[in-house]
Amino acid sequence: MKSFDTNATLNFDISKLVAPFADRVYSILNYQNPFKRSNKLGHITASGLVIRDDKVLLIFHPYLKSWFQPGGHIDDGESPIEAAIREVYEETGCACVMNSADKVPIDIDIHEIPANPKKDEAAHLHIDLLYRLRVVREDKSKEDITCKWFSFDQVQSARIKRALTKLSPQRLK
Repeated sequence: MKSFDTNATLNFDISKLVAPFADRVYSILNYQNPFKRSNKLGHITASGLVIRDDKVLLIFHPYLKSWFQPGGHIDDGESPIEAAIREVYEETGCACVMNSADKVPIDIDIHEIPANPKKDEAAHLHIDLLYRLRVVREDKSKEDITCKWFSFDQVQSARIKRALTKLSPQRLK
């Protein structure tokens, strides 16, 4: 497993996000490998905020039935940024690179994932690290997931709106 610099998150005040889940969050973060799906309380995940031409790329999540940024689980041996780049590619076909100005997550979100009987998964937490990514190539998606570019004013997700407000006008290009 590649190391993750927890100091990269020090600029985030996540106390309001942690409060409802405090015990579980601290258990996840202190787990021998906080990225592992085997931790039934939850795990750290990674996602990408892909922006181009004043639009953001979103996927329609097939289980949660809502529009979100692409992202998912961190595989063994991956860093969170590598996972975000891989997940964006798998879900949308957009090959991305890290935006040079954003080497650390631009947002951290803690949310509960509902139980999924089809995957035999109980409800659990995701501590999601959101990275600003830039498209370098577009291919056909490996997964059958609907994706679409939305103008900033069309975004419904409070989390994505929050992340967009953190970016300077230059970083939104």
